[in-house]
Amino acid sequence: MAFTFVSSSFVNFLLFTTMFSVQRLFIKRFQLARHSYIATGRLTVNEGHPFRGAVAWRKDYLDGSGSSSARYLSSSSSSSSSRSMSSMSTNNSTIAPSLIGTPFASNPEAARLLDGLDVHSIPADGDGHLLTVYSKAGEEMKKRPIVLLHGRTWSSVPVYHLSDRSIMEAFRAADLEPYAIDFRGFGGTARDITGKVVPHRCVNDTETVLKWVAERHGLRDHKEKLEMPALLGWSQGALVAQLVAQKSPRLLSKLILYGSIYDPLVRYPRAPLYTKGNANDKADSVIQNEYDAAIEDFTIEGSIAPEQADSFAEAALLTDPEKAMWTRLDEFNNCDPARVNVPTLVIAGDQDPYAPLRVQAELFTNLGRGADRSWSIIADADHAVHLLEGRGRFLEIVTNFVENGVKGGTTPF
Repeated sequence: MAFTFVSSSFVNFLLFTTMFSVQRLFIKRFQLARHSYIATGRLTVNEGHPFRGAVAWRKDYLDGSGSSSARYLSSSSSSSSSRSMSSMSTNNSTIAPSLIGTPFASNPEAARLLDGLDVHSIPADGDGHLLTVYSKAGEEMKKRPIVLLHGRTWSSVPVYHLSDRSIMEAFRAADLEPYAIDFRGFGGTARDITGKVVPHRCVNDTETVLKWVAERHGLRDHKEKLEMPALLGWSQGALVAQLVAQKSPRLLSKLILYGSIYDPLVRYPRAPLYTKGNANDKADSVIQNEYDAAIEDFTIEGSIAPEQADSFAEAALLTDPEKAMWTRLDEFNNCDPARVNVPTLVIAGDQDPYAPLRVQAELFTNLGRGADRSWSIIADADHAVHLLEGRGRFLEIVTNFVENGVKGGTTPF
């Protein structure tokens, strides 16, 4: 009898391949439209671009026992030529297709964090990988859209929609329409076949979402010169946002670099061309996120109550129990403030250990000329200003910047 031994890296590759294949198969079944599903809403898809219309999903909890109803919401389309397909429902419960294979699909406690949000499944330009984008339930298309990017470790759900500290709700109340992305491998967006998070892929996915938001709000084909969405990136997400602004400035009207970890003195090393031994096994190993890592951004006594810090940590570990594995960080070496030529706000706490004032000054003074730029320092605040007691100042500064000043990004893409 012959035995075959399979390495752990090969097993991991098979798992990623299987998950990717299931997701692609699901998209294929949507495109064929030969299966009938029970659903309370409909999916609109533009002719000539299968699945471009995206999917909206909202979870409303009926009682404290965790029982719920889920429904698809009609996805708006700027095209007059469109067809509708039914969405999928299993055991009377509907799930957004991009959530398949994520903690939101397998853990009811994690899914409960989506209360009050619409969940949109958007195929990425290029490989069609489904991206999850969140918006507040019942979008108002007349409000100014702003797209939010999370940081290195945690999903946009705990970062931007934390119970009574939801910055998404605050933006909506301030007459902005927020949309938050989960990068691949974070929260509601499943890992792709590589299992890695790559900066240029995050940039491309952000471009996909900016285009979708612009179409959703009628900013592409509108006769008037309406502004494109604003883009906010936090921490490492600010580096992604900066690269988007450098590459595709016409896709956004305003750029907010919040707690940016940009540092001209830091150069990320390139990966070695050749490795030996179990390098791949080590790279593919699963690392669990920890509670202490979830609360490490709170460093100033009195800036946030212990209960609120604990609430964030619990939510963060529910959405991202495992670390997302970043690679090719050397692509962030392409961040060059002089190539940013859209109106830009640089904002951070005065005691942010990851965004010291010296570096923020370097970032601000080297931004490209010819566009408005502002620099705001929030006192008695560290890295997570938007979650602290003084978050109202952060909200006011960002909102005023987005809604006022010299307009940009009005050229259709």
